[in-house]
Amino acid sequence: MVTSPAAPLRPVRGVVFDLNGTLVDDIGYHFMAWREVASSFGLSPDDATLQSLNGLKNEDIVPRLLARPVTPEEYDRITTFKEERYRALYRPRMAPLRGAEAIMDRLRVAGVRMAIASSAPPGNRDLVIDGLGWRARFDAIVEAERLPGKPAPDVFLEAARRLGLAPAECLVFEDAVNGVRAAVAAGMRVVAVTTTVPAETLLAAGARCAAPDFASLPEEARAWLPDRA
Repeated sequence: MVTSPAAPLRPVRGVVFDLNGTLVDDIGYHFMAWREVASSFGLSPDDATLQSLNGLKNEDIVPRLLARPVTPEEYDRITTFKEERYRALYRPRMAPLRGAEAIMDRLRVAGVRMAIASSAPPGNRDLVIDGLGWRARFDAIVEAERLPGKPAPDVFLEAARRLGLAPAECLVFEDAVNGVRAAVAAGMRVVAVTTTVPAETLLAAGARCAAPDFASLPEEARAWLPDRA
């Protein structure tokens, strides 16, 4: 785990989780599916290119990946194929990130409100949230379909609004540079989850501290949670 210098802050009243790559370690399966899409167009994106797209909405990813505009029909065809491939690849391997369910349980006991703020399409959200039986665990599940995508702060601001809290009262867990930037822009403190991106990169994007999973949170992050959590 890695921690950046930070002044002590009061415990939070709400926690907002990104979903893919944060509560579940599935980004590699997204990358596999995007590589299949790119290959069909004669492209071979490297890891850095795919990581730069992590956390964005599909409507932003597709034209960036192909480096050109796409028609609505082409967009629908590409994204349908990609998401079906992702779900087929990940479904048999689906599992919570280490410590994820334990921290949800502890936050609930402590009275901390919880939300998911995700850029994932509906089918992907449902695969994970319903597949792992998580829907009742959260006070809000915020979809980005009708909001500007990360790194814009809108999805996190909407999560705070639905939780009935000020952004400064919320802590965000995120795995992507674009997501960290969005949470920081929303005025929230961020703990980075290093499933796919090095801690140093996420700290440089604005995360206050970083850990590989929820069972390995640094003391700084633990100090932001209520005593009973």
